Amino acid sequence: MQKRRTVRKIIQEPNAIEYKTNIQRRNTKEDKRSPFVKPPSHYVPKNIELQNASQPLMTKIVYATVPKLYDGETIYIIGGGPSLKNFKFESLHGCRTIAINKAILFYPDADVLYWTDGRFYTWYKNEVDNYKGLKYSLKGGAQYTRDINILKKGEAHGLSKDPQTLSHGFNSGYAAINLAYHLGAKRIILLGFDMGSDGTLTHFHDGYPSRSTGEAIYRDRFIPSFNELKTDIKELNLTILNASPYSKLNVFPKITLDQALSFR
Repeated sequence: MQKRRTVRKIIQEPNAIEYKTNIQRRNTKEDKRSPFVKPPSHYVPKNIELQNASQPLMTKIVYATVPKLYDGETIYIIGGGPSLKNFKFESLHGCRTIAINKAILFYPDADVLYWTDGRFYTWYKNEVDNYKGLKYSLKGGAQYTRDINILKKGEAHGLSKDPQTLSHGFNSGYAAINLAYHLGAKRIILLGFDMGSDGTLTHFHDGYPSRSTGEAIYRDRFIPSFNELKTDIKELNLTILNASPYSKLNVFPKITLDQALSFR
């Protein structure tokens, strides 16, 4: 017969756990917790300065005077018309050039960048700030830097003889012609001055973040301005050639792009 075993239960009293308040722990060496460390974001500056090649902001507008840097030379003005689609801009190397607006993105080696509409600078500020050539515009902007040369807005028509002033003709292409004259041009070649829109293709690039210029604006406002310019350039013995064979601007003699490059 198997002997029955008895199991004796041993009940132990639990050890009392001593709780301490935060104040008590801080007053003893037992609190080994690491001190509170502020998150890394605390050390990140709220205003991060963007790095580019621009100058400080201008605080007061001082109008520039355009020097005759290219006296007696041929200057090419690069517009934005569809006739420059697939154009090899490297063929302009060695030429004196003025890029209008977004053309500078396709030919950053241009000697001069010009724009009238201040929105262009807001849209492409980084590209403009890093451009190393001369920069000209009409009217100052709140974000404009000191390396942007501001010129006075002159009469709509004609050709201003004042090297601080541009006649504008209500468009950047017209004003750029006056700028080329101030720089000393004896001959001006217009590239991409198509002066029209069929409602589909408006530029050789993808355009701007705004509504494109309508056909009526070209017909009723832009082109008539050039008609009044023709008299002035004849008196000054200044030659202007339009290298867009199908341009709607018929004021100046038209040549092909190949002929235009022969003046280099």
